[in-house]
Amino acid sequence: MKYLLILLLFTCHQVSGQNIAIMDVKNFIKVGNLAGNRKIEFGVKNILEEVAQDKGLDLSPSSKKQIFVELIYMDVLLTKSNMSVFHKDDNAVVIRMKGYIVNDGKKSKEQIVEESATEVSTSTLVISEKGTFNQTNLSTAIKKACNALCNKLLD
Repeated sequence: MKYLLILLLFTCHQVSGQNIAIMDVKNFIKVGNLAGNRKIEFGVKNILEEVAQDKGLDLSPSSKKQIFVELIYMDVLLTKSNMSVFHKDDNAVVIRMKGYIVNDGKKSKEQIVEESATEVSTSTLVISEKGTFNQTNLSTAIKKACNALCNKLLD
């Protein structure tokens, strides 16, 4: 019985577990606060690894199937509307990234995704931070983009 259970667990792992390597993320953002920022590269790589593990993939740096990601664009789009003392701000963090899979040294699939996270604030007083990144919106936009990219590349 013990050996049957071990065999069953090994078989399930072989069927569901597929090895993949998330390679270093490259920041090609040319304009804005995050241009050339290495911290955003590490953050995106960590989120990509979480998404891949949530999909049931095993992370292995020696895997022949590798995902490469390039950050192309990230900025805050700010829309304001005022009427008398009523004020409304729409801050959308937009991220665009390109990803591709290299399988046994050959580039097999390439996708570009763009995602955003929006914060709408309304008030009767004009208080605004004028186009700075909201950490919550930034995290949400990155997670949405990583999830969309993994869905397109791996499905």
